[in-house]
Amino acid sequence: MRVRALRALNRGPYPWAVSIAALAVLATACAGGPAGTPSSPLPTVALESQTARPTASPNATSAPSPRVPAREAKCNTQLTTDFVLANDLTCTGDAFVIHVDNVVLDLNGHTLTGPGMGPQTWPNPQLDSVGVRVGGHTGVTVRNGRIDSFSTGIYFVDMTRSNIESVTSTRNRYGFYIHASTGITIKDSSVQANIYGLHLQDSSNNVVQHNDLNRQTYNSPGGYGIYLYRSDGNKIFENDIDTNVNWGIWFSEAKGNTIFHNNVKDNHPQVSDNNPDANQWFDPATKEGNWWSDYSGKDGDGDSIGDTPYPILGPGGVVDAYPFVARDGWKTKRRSTIDHYQPPAARPPREVRLVVVSGGDVQVGAPRSGALSSVAVSARSVALGTDGHTLLALDGRELTVMDLLGGARDTRTVQIDDGIVAANRDGHSVLVVGPRGAEQYDMTTGQAEFFVYNSRPSELAPSYKHNHIFVSTSRGIDLLYLNLGGRTPYTIPLDGPAGAMSMNGSGTRIYTAIVGQPLVDVADTEQYRVVDQIRIASEARALAVSPKEDMLYVATNEGVTAIDLGTKRVRATATFLGSVADIAISPNADQLYVALAGQQRAIAVLDAATLRSIDVIPLQADPTHLLAASY
Repeated sequence: MRVRALRALNRGPYPWAVSIAALAVLATACAGGPAGTPSSPLPTVALESQTARPTASPNATSAPSPRVPAREAKCNTQLTTDFVLANDLTCTGDAFVIHVDNVVLDLNGHTLTGPGMGPQTWPNPQLDSVGVRVGGHTGVTVRNGRIDSFSTGIYFVDMTRSNIESVTSTRNRYGFYIHASTGITIKDSSVQANIYGLHLQDSSNNVVQHNDLNRQTYNSPGGYGIYLYRSDGNKIFENDIDTNVNWGIWFSEAKGNTIFHNNVKDNHPQVSDNNPDANQWFDPATKEGNWWSDYSGKDGDGDSIGDTPYPILGPGGVVDAYPFVARDGWKTKRRSTIDHYQPPAARPPREVRLVVVSGGDVQVGAPRSGALSSVAVSARSVALGTDGHTLLALDGRELTVMDLLGGARDTRTVQIDDGIVAANRDGHSVLVVGPRGAEQYDMTTGQAEFFVYNSRPSELAPSYKHNHIFVSTSRGIDLLYLNLGGRTPYTIPLDGPAGAMSMNGSGTRIYTAIVGQPLVDVADTEQYRVVDQIRIASEARALAVSPKEDMLYVATNEGVTAIDLGTKRVRATATFLGSVADIAISPNADQLYVALAGQQRAIAVLDAATLRSIDVIPLQADPTHLLAASY
């Protein structure tokens, strides 16, 4: 067991997380159980003759029922053989820890009750108490029982070809946590009323079949039915994913997964996938997708499949191309799918308008025009709405909202002075954050809400998936939760004070320059931690991420550098007579715009791939902010 558990220390992209788990398993085996449990000798089930196991397949197959009599157990039982439980257990720590391969734990209809879910540990697994804990093994099956009120119901780490069958997991912080594991089958189980439902982290080629993933509760980031993070090649089908208070299905950095024949009902929202075309939301062999309770399409040809696709929430325009029009429609479908799906035509290039704050005055113009015109708006902070052409301009406490396409504008007074403005990703709210508070203004209703906040922000990045804002400060990146009354429950620690900041289009990465250092920290917006670093020539003054999310543009005193995010290699550089004040990337990803101050007051228009100069637009005063609007 020690060899297998230690193997986890060097596996996977998050060795810290696996290390914690593997050490926890070792601790229970060698020293007397998880934290909070007595140090008295551990109950151990010795080896007995075991039922023969069939040859393992790439994915787990159901293990036969163990031919051993039911026996009573105590909490923190260390299993080294098949076991059938004969009693309920109420524990202050772990209930069972499994130490060998090819073991069946049959709970025999009994309930394991823990001490409660414990404190928030996201993104780390919560391991204060675990119903069934297994690390570094193969051929393990846990079946037929109920697990209630633990930190984690079942925790698999560094596992292969194992099963969870007919287990109800409820009122835990994590229902099932599958970590750095492959070939796991989870079927015929119920994961309900947990904070986090079924969680797959760095786990690939698993099967999730015929489960109820319902009614998870909210403790952000929680409330999801099933969550996949950096987990690839999984097959998810025949599940009911119902009435979770947050996401029903939540994918992040997950690719090559196939999702079909699931009933997805009344989640808030139903689904999110940040990778365009990376996952298959239907069975490609039968052209059958999922049933979505909010699907409004029609079945005009009687094949049980809607004639229009179901859109998957996220920035990539992903769809379920073959949604069912009735719950469990695959059970009654009698004819082959008539294929109506046509992939959307390529979007034509957008019209671009540059928005520049020069000498405090907002000026607008097309990159090819060679000149900019004032729109008679003053600003110290500017941002664009989610439509790409609504300008938000803040000057002291005066907020101007202007449609750059139609020209309509509205001005109002906000409560925050010395603030920074941003657009919430809900499409209709404006956010203003300053050192003495934060305010959200609804552009549709005119209603405003004030939140207490006490740090000085340098830049803002509204979250794509959650109702909160990432705020860069001298202490890191604050998570300012608007749905929690403006509470800041967590700060992402950085390698120094936060400077310039840019979020990618899918909202999964924040690139943050570190003040006084030639360094950009890369923070994962769902794991709430720095997951990468990019070394640069000198301190960055401004950052921009390509719409394709493959390139990072870094502005320094020396000029601009284009860095390939796949290889971290410099693709191109450009230098200027003036100092760089700000940069912006065209939404068409073809041009980079550079605001220059000092010796050369201008907007430089560059080819985004080569950073070669295309044009220079002169300015009368030093610029401070630059945006690329579009329509």
